[in-house]
Amino acid sequence: MKVLVVSGFLGAGKTTFIQEMISRSHERLVVLENEYGSTDIDQQIIRTSDAASVWDLTEGCICCTKSADLAASVITIENTVRPDFLIVEPSGVAALSNVIANLKKIEYERITILRPITIVDAENFMLNLKQYPDIFPDQIKSSCTVAISKPDHPDPSLLDTVTRKIATLNPKADILHGHYREADDNWWKSLFTVPCTGTQNNAGVRGAFGFIVRAKGILPAGKEWLRFDIVNGRISIEGYDNSTLKSGAECVWIGRGIDRLKIAEYFSRPKITDKPLNIIGGRHHIKVPVN
Repeated sequence: MKVLVVSGFLGAGKTTFIQEMISRSHERLVVLENEYGSTDIDQQIIRTSDAASVWDLTEGCICCTKSADLAASVITIENTVRPDFLIVEPSGVAALSNVIANLKKIEYERITILRPITIVDAENFMLNLKQYPDIFPDQIKSSCTVAISKPDHPDPSLLDTVTRKIATLNPKADILHGHYREADDNWWKSLFTVPCTGTQNNAGVRGAFGFIVRAKGILPAGKEWLRFDIVNGRISIEGYDNSTLKSGAECVWIGRGIDRLKIAEYFSRPKITDKPLNIIGGRHHIKVPVN
């Protein structure tokens, strides 16, 4: 499953953009929305298309680096629906850098993070930049593609000013010149094909805990539980029914030079569970209190 994050500040036009994306695509899509409040107006708009289903994430916020709600929802969708593509639409006040960091934690052979795109409103661009100096620039700096959503035909001088400012904030971003509705099919197709580069947070595979030959365990992720397996650098993650689980989270690590204390510190921050975390490394079995 490939995951595409469509970011954008409040009122930028993310939902309308996603509608256009759905109409241009012939893939199996699921849209995961994260908005404050209980309104489902955007869901109803997207659901007018039969090409995509919508999942709602209103009980948790995915814009915090410590939030497990996003990871749990993405893995649940991958395990149950198995779409070709998952479109993640964060809240307009979400920091895109945090959303990408959360997704990178669960990226493995069955989940690929695509280059994120940010939608900006040309008319409110400078105002948003001034009034929201933390969130708004972060969405642009953390994006790989930036598209202008409205007005449909902005004043050329305004469009030029906004484009130059975007390039200043993120020189590496691909900026769509002109309204996205005028983009050809190849541009839309490219959004679904290029992965997001960067370091994955697969610490066990990268050797941060030692030379790991085999690892497995059961861990909570938000309101769900997951079972993971690492074999010679390959990772497998699937949902787990914890109704028969007799103890708390437990991991087994097999290999050479295993740093048990580093493993304990990694899985104890942020909080994982209210129960002790049992970590078995080689012949050692230790219990680590979780903060």
